[in-house]
Amino acid sequence: MHRAFEIYEILLDIFVHCRPGLPSRRRASPDLLALARTCRAFKEPALDVLWEELDNLSPLVRCLPEAIETSHDLFEYSLSRPLTQTEWDVLQNYTRRIRSIAVDFKSRLDKKSFMHLPDHPPTSEPLFPNLRYLRCEYTDEATPLLHLPFPSLTSLDLVFGDPSIFKKFLESFPKFSPNIRRLFIRVRSLEGTFVKIEPNYIRRWQDLQTFVCPLINLDTDALAYLSHMPALTRLTFKLSPSLSPSLSPLFFSNLHDLTLHSESLQPISRLLSRARLPALTNLTAFIGSYPSRQELTSFFAGVQTSSACHTIKSLTLDQPVPSMSAVRGQVPLLDLEDLRPCMAFRNLRCLKLNIEWNVSLTDTELLALASAWPRLEDLVINAYSGWSTLGGITPNGLLQLLRTCRSLRWVALAINTRGYTALPPNESQASLGLTLPPTFYINVLDSVIEANSVTAVAAFFAGIAPCSNFSFSAWRGGKMVKPPGWEASKDRWDNVFRWANRPSAFLNHFMKRQRSSSDNRKLDENIAQN
Repeated sequence: MHRAFEIYEILLDIFVHCRPGLPSRRRASPDLLALARTCRAFKEPALDVLWEELDNLSPLVRCLPEAIETSHDLFEYSLSRPLTQTEWDVLQNYTRRIRSIAVDFKSRLDKKSFMHLPDHPPTSEPLFPNLRYLRCEYTDEATPLLHLPFPSLTSLDLVFGDPSIFKKFLESFPKFSPNIRRLFIRVRSLEGTFVKIEPNYIRRWQDLQTFVCPLINLDTDALAYLSHMPALTRLTFKLSPSLSPSLSPLFFSNLHDLTLHSESLQPISRLLSRARLPALTNLTAFIGSYPSRQELTSFFAGVQTSSACHTIKSLTLDQPVPSMSAVRGQVPLLDLEDLRPCMAFRNLRCLKLNIEWNVSLTDTELLALASAWPRLEDLVINAYSGWSTLGGITPNGLLQLLRTCRSLRWVALAINTRGYTALPPNESQASLGLTLPPTFYINVLDSVIEANSVTAVAAFFAGIAPCSNFSFSAWRGGKMVKPPGWEASKDRWDNVFRWANRPSAFLNHFMKRQRSSSDNRKLDENIAQN
């Protein structure tokens, strides 16, 4: 055997490619099992890969066939007697290899057995000494697991079905897991329940880097405490509508990713105006109702005052659920003046605005915005509800936009194709100099297209993306107002996209047809003159 195969790290890198994709299938991985039995040099790295991740706890006790009994009705295992020292050594030989436990369903080990598992025989050694990641739902079945010591645990991801036990969990979480760097807490339903995290709940984790709790409120004291954590780089939480206007200034020195949830945009703007975020690169705001023009202005002003103008690369404002009080004919109209503050974000790579407004942006206005973001990759404006106007960017304006922002890979804009029945002179040749990213996606939203524009628009798209993996969509937003005749527009866009994905044959056919039409028009003009 080559001496390279005597090096543990090399074998580990090789054996990782032998495991199935799903953890549930790795227990019966024939390749890893065969490798573990091949020779002594292969045994340890093969077993380490085989046991690295678990999605239930039954493989542990199945290694002790003489000490377990099975309930066929519940597919659950339980200990029939206390473990001997030999059985405990066998168990620890496998548990020391486990780095990740993700229990999405029942643990398949009864509660009583798991509670007493570390006590038979009595030992001071932790059952999972090298566990790094733990994900599970906080249930009766999972409670024993969460009360074990995890000296190496760095990432904890918990789901709570019952908010009432959330506070109890925070107060009782074992203090012997001080090394947590990433904490994810998700509560499935909070209807009529107010849940918040206070500073004393998170004080034990001084090196916290990621803290994600989308539906949980952080009070002002908790925010102030988090702002003094130099290692914190990612933060997600829900803002209370009663956030104090006199909130003390908050300085997050190293925060890169901030996601905020709120019923309205006003509390988010208020927080941003009081926060200093010199390292922020990604800002995402989810709101429950469409904002007023004043609230939108305050939001962009808050981003500017937060010291993030020169660092922010991704800005998302998302209203995922339609407002019950919104009437599309009465909501504000988004125009250039509303978006002009965003031009201060010179390093912007991604702009996604999905709010229940109508939109009115022309070629000139969109190109003015794009000129401030030469490295823009994603430009999405109202992908859910559309623009609800007859305007939009023209094909020629889209071509100029793609030339200005050479890295664009995702565009969601309304396209104005009225009167576009033929390619302008030399447009197809000029567009050949355009190089799009390998994968490009365009959503034309609720754009209306007439039957006499389909061929020319298809030729346009075939010309600008002859070598890209081009994906299209139209009329897909779940909140779009669909006027009479929208089905015809959708069918026409489907034809456009189908033809544009066969650029070579279609363009040759179209250019011959266009030249023939031009020759016929010249002949008709000569006949008319004579």
